[in-house]
Amino acid sequence: MGVRFEILGPVRIWVDGAEADVGPPTQVSLLSLLLIRAGQPVTMTEIVDALWDDDPPRTAVNIVHRSVGALRRLTDPSLPARATGRLLLPSSSGYRLVVTADTLDLLRFRQLRAAEAFTEALALWRGPVAERVAPNVRSRPEFEAVTHEYLAVLGEAVDAGAATEVLPMLRQAAQEHPLDEPLQAKLIAALVATGKHQEARSVYEAVRDRLADSVGVDPGPELRRALRQPRVVPSQLPADLPEFSGREEEIANAMALLKVRAPATTCLAISGMAGVGKTTLAVHFAHKIAERFPDGLLYVHMRGYGADVLSSGEALGILLEAIGVPSQRVPDGLDGRTALYRSMLAGKRVLVVVDDARGAEHARPLLPGTADAMVIVTSRDRLVGLVARNGAHPIVLGLPTSDEALDLLARLIGASGVTAEPEAAREIVLHCGRLPLALGVVAARVTAWPSLRLTDIASQLRTDRLAALDSDEADVRTVFSWSYHAVSPDAARMYRLLSVHPGGYISGAAAASLAGLPLNRANAVLAELSRAHLVNERLPDRYLFHDLVRAHAAELVSEEEAGEAEARLVCHYLHSARAASTLLYAYWYRSYSGPEMPHEGVTVMKFADNQQAEAWLRSELSALLAVAGQTRGRLAAAIEIFLDRQGRWHDQVTLQRDALASADDARGRARAHRALGFALGRLDDFDAADSHLAEAFILFDSLNDLDGVAITNRYQAFLANRRTRYDQALEFYEHALECYVATSDGRGQATVHNEVGWTHILAGDYTKALSECELAVSMQERLGNANGEASASDSVGYAYHHLGQDVEAIRWYERALRIYRRINDVFLEADTLRHIGEAHQALGNEHEAKTVLRQALEILEELGHPDAEQVRAQLS
Repeated sequence: MGVRFEILGPVRIWVDGAEADVGPPTQVSLLSLLLIRAGQPVTMTEIVDALWDDDPPRTAVNIVHRSVGALRRLTDPSLPARATGRLLLPSSSGYRLVVTADTLDLLRFRQLRAAEAFTEALALWRGPVAERVAPNVRSRPEFEAVTHEYLAVLGEAVDAGAATEVLPMLRQAAQEHPLDEPLQAKLIAALVATGKHQEARSVYEAVRDRLADSVGVDPGPELRRALRQPRVVPSQLPADLPEFSGREEEIANAMALLKVRAPATTCLAISGMAGVGKTTLAVHFAHKIAERFPDGLLYVHMRGYGADVLSSGEALGILLEAIGVPSQRVPDGLDGRTALYRSMLAGKRVLVVVDDARGAEHARPLLPGTADAMVIVTSRDRLVGLVARNGAHPIVLGLPTSDEALDLLARLIGASGVTAEPEAAREIVLHCGRLPLALGVVAARVTAWPSLRLTDIASQLRTDRLAALDSDEADVRTVFSWSYHAVSPDAARMYRLLSVHPGGYISGAAAASLAGLPLNRANAVLAELSRAHLVNERLPDRYLFHDLVRAHAAELVSEEEAGEAEARLVCHYLHSARAASTLLYAYWYRSYSGPEMPHEGVTVMKFADNQQAEAWLRSELSALLAVAGQTRGRLAAAIEIFLDRQGRWHDQVTLQRDALASADDARGRARAHRALGFALGRLDDFDAADSHLAEAFILFDSLNDLDGVAITNRYQAFLANRRTRYDQALEFYEHALECYVATSDGRGQATVHNEVGWTHILAGDYTKALSECELAVSMQERLGNANGEASASDSVGYAYHHLGQDVEAIRWYERALRIYRRINDVFLEADTLRHIGEAHQALGNEHEAKTVLRQALEILEELGHPDAEQVRAQLS
């Protein structure tokens, strides 16, 4: 027999698929108490207090027993008299109801929330929790807590991009909780996200007036931020060509498709040969219809026929980050990424351009599963699979006619140029094979060199055409060479050397190092290349090579100049990373800078403050990881702490394994073993962690490197604490302290005292913890180590918190917070904010607790740190 319960709305029971009468009000109230506990016991005292407040009848216990019996018979009609039953069981001087996520909507709601299926979770609600149950029962904390869960999930759904779906529920909830600032802020954010700016302003003003009239306060920062938060809509389309011409028939067919929207994702499959103008048409048409898709314009270049094809999974990762998913929350597998991508775009009116796909299977995972979206796919493949299985509408793009190609050339260089040399213009069209991409590059050359005659270009084409016409790509390669030869010698050399860069954005400083030029000269050369359309400046000081251009440049660079450029580039990243890490983590990197100096001609980044240093490390991380293998572990050592603080532990493991394999001395191997062991410990692979840390200890000890031994001991102690092996951790710290005493390292000694205190906190000995941590504070303050002083102050606060002295704890936490903000250590700032929130919670200051926890969450989400999930749980 199947029994199912509901409490997210009226209290209801289904027995064998049919709804049963729950019974009289007292019985309904009793059932609601059992359900709200979701399988946990409810004592008789709690039941009586809830049902009758302070005035229970003398027969209260008997009434409860009779109600329990009635509920047992209701849920199990075949139960013998006075039998215990299967679902409603006696427990702890009371009763508990056996329920699961399949039998109770509250547990299913929590299960869906944990899976971030917020809209599905909210669909389970049919009204206020335990609707129509007696008010004295529904006002109990357990019921209010479930209501707060509902409100929290509404906010989480807005943050996850489901504002449209939850807006009606948000409006209702905000009406029922008119003074709940976070809830009102989420309603305003949802209204802004869905384009209802006037209503958002009206809601804000109404809340502002209510707050002033009821409690005499102004709106808090969260409300103000929600109102002024601009709607973030991805808009990634490349620029449209003002000179676009032709393709009238294809555009008309595509426009006709929009008038007859299918009940599924509309997909346009544009196929044709390389360089025929598939991308140009796709982008032009996308701009033409962009206003129909207010929720975003997405673009991804799949590089389907290049040497470094972008996989479907990698493309989904790029698109997920574009629509606001932090990189740390992007699933690893293709199926997980596809599911999250389609969930995030559900109900959204978005246009997705999937450019240069290898084939149907390459593009299919990028199709949203919603009728409100449109996808334009371009490929050299005919995409028959998308047409057959996904209902895509094919457009096979052929070469333009000779007249159309000539008209395109005229639009690109000006009609007067073609009119002045008509025969040369027609010969150019002929030798370019009417290929739009080739004509575009020819036009760029003519524009850059106005004195150049079309007759000269036609003559060059006539001479080189046999070699150029081996394949359609060869035509493009030849035309690229004309632009290459048209620029200055410095620009031509820079063009060749840029192909050495591992890919992605190239900064001016990296380009300067590649070419061994001063930064100002390098920037001038890059500007020249950008004008010639050989590189694209997508963002200020951030340049991109088109894949075909990169391939052409790579053919031109000699092995010798590529090797020299690569050495300078690696040196740029190594020394710049050291400069950033030394500024951010001065104590850790005092011995990591190494004796070697930058090569001549290398530009090393200089950072004015911590913000600049951290921003550079974040923006250049992909390049740093790409070149790290060429530094024999030195770059791995330089970014070790950055990766750890960012929570990039998987990247750390890969990087340090490579460093271990390539290190050329014992100290380098020791550092790699130590960093690798610590990262593996972070990922709970403790056996491997212990092995690598033990090897690091042996190597550092053989080198008589007491600083290396000490840090290794501290890493071992940290991981011992993670496994609750506190005595073992204290032994490691004792050895570390001996090393620091031997080297007269005061900061090291103070740091160990703090970490010993933290171990005592974990072990529950808060008195010893205070002694150690307060000693650490005084030592670090005397030594001028701000980071160490802040860390130890936070530890003192944590000890006071566990001693129940939360006012004193907050005082110490705020001291740590001031220092972290001064030195811009944002991760540890977030950590201390979490501790302050816990102290306020212990004091019953729920508003203050939520305020600081939200601040911590904002920081961790911006970092993409995995600890953000823990803070969300605290806020819930």
